[in-house]
Amino acid sequence: MKSRSRFLLLTICLSMVVLCLISCEKKKEGKLEVMEHSFTLRQFSDNGWAIDATGKIRNVGDVDVKRVAVTGRCLNCVDVWVPGKWFVATEQEDITVTDKEAVVKSIGSGEEALHFDQVDSISYIATGNEEDFSLKEIAYFYTPSVDSEPDPMPDSLEIEIKSFEVVD
Repeated sequence: MKSRSRFLLLTICLSMVVLCLISCEKKKEGKLEVMEHSFTLRQFSDNGWAIDATGKIRNVGDVDVKRVAVTGRCLNCVDVWVPGKWFVATEQEDITVTDKEAVVKSIGSGEEALHFDQVDSISYIATGNEEDFSLKEIAYFYTPSVDSEPDPMPDSLEIEIKSFEVVD
């Protein structure tokens, strides 16, 4: 009888240890890295310039990911539309859609009229795979006259992975 109760107690203890070890197992998580990127200067009107970006993102995590949002940022650009300075256009600006339409009519906006969002979405990246991204209009520059060239591109441009979801 004693040996049976000891065996039962030992089995219960071992079961609890195994359950604890299983529950403490590290969860698999997604991890993405920007493998390469390049910034290019594009002229979209007589005196309007924009910085575009392209590159590759690799999934270096343990699981597949989906709905990856990638954006580009200019850290030393101003937030105001000023000729002769690199600036960014954000949705937080105090500029209405009517004002944006007026800007597009007077100086142009590039390929996508009234598209002021600099985010690319990648639907799915399997573990170990790479996917390309392309961003338009990270920053803008307007020259005071048609014959002027823009200032050199800012040196504080970066690519940021804003968000992603782990595939279950």
